[in-house]
Amino acid sequence: MSNTKMMRDSNMELLRIVAMLLVLVVHADFASLGAPTKVEVMNNPYLSIVRLGVESISIISVNVFVLLSGWYGIKMKRKGLIGLLFQSMFFGILGVFLCNSLSLFNAFLGINFGGITSSPASAFFSIMMINFEDYWFVKSYVLLYILSPILNAYVNQSSHKQFKTTLILFFIFQFLWGWYYGSVGFFSNGYSTMSFIGLYLLARYIRIYQPSFAKYYKSLDVLAYIVLIIISTTLAFVGISQGWNQLYDATYKYNSPLVIAASMAFLLFFSKIRFQSSIVNTIASSAFAVYLLHTQSQMYTVYTKTIRRWFETENNYYFLLNTIILLFAVFVLAVLIDKIRIYLWDKIAEAIFIEKM
Repeated sequence: MSNTKMMRDSNMELLRIVAMLLVLVVHADFASLGAPTKVEVMNNPYLSIVRLGVESISIISVNVFVLLSGWYGIKMKRKGLIGLLFQSMFFGILGVFLCNSLSLFNAFLGINFGGITSSPASAFFSIMMINFEDYWFVKSYVLLYILSPILNAYVNQSSHKQFKTTLILFFIFQFLWGWYYGSVGFFSNGYSTMSFIGLYLLARYIRIYQPSFAKYYKSLDVLAYIVLIIISTTLAFVGISQGWNQLYDATYKYNSPLVIAASMAFLLFFSKIRFQSSIVNTIASSAFAVYLLHTQSQMYTVYTKTIRRWFETENNYYFLLNTIILLFAVFVLAVLIDKIRIYLWDKIAEAIFIEKM
């Protein structure tokens, strides 16, 4: 196999990097600070609009990652599945170790993060992802990975019309019963394999059949993304200011039609940029580690409480500066640590003949 054939599309690998940066951002906004309250919106509307806008921009991150999997199609292999679980557990163990070590310095630092130490039993549960909050994305994605041969078989064997009809009916069902009121639980506001299946099939359909809206100039993709951000921000602002909590909540669900459409426009824009970069590809190969490092349950407590403390004690300039530095530090650290994980995994895979599975 030639190096050219092995080279990944750097435009889409760059999208993978951007998506992970947006994951850091979305967790630094509402997840850390909480959504603006009605009082905050009325007293400081400009800051509230900025925060709502940031949430609208970054909420697409999870969907984009799943759409990327659908864009290329998952090729189910036992080595890949075991490698994904190894990576998740590697960072789970690392998170437990770092947080238990950090707790020893709490008194010295004068900071009480709370909830970052763990007993052996709770540490085991965290590493094994027993609780919902422990790497929910990994568990939903692992099931998507397991189901991918079935999904791929359907994509390959169905007609264009049948595939299109299935997608339309799927999203009608999701938007009607799984989105605004969430009257069925298996969509879980987009935090589920069921929602991932819809995104996966949507990306496969667009990649294979290239519908007319996917062929527009990339400038129109950007325009669509901006318009959708403005609409989401406006709806959320109105929902909070008027006390319409259902409207606000629905705006930022992962299975919201606005969020899905914005995610798709974002992906289509990057799909029309053509370049190759070994540096981008190398960084992107460890992008998922960024999620794994900072969302390990105890690390996530440190991450969100640190940002919350800065928000409450620093002025806007220093809060923004500190947060940006933290985001990039977490990203760089995760990528560097993941290179160690890759080295270890290659040795383990070679030792147990995983490559022959």
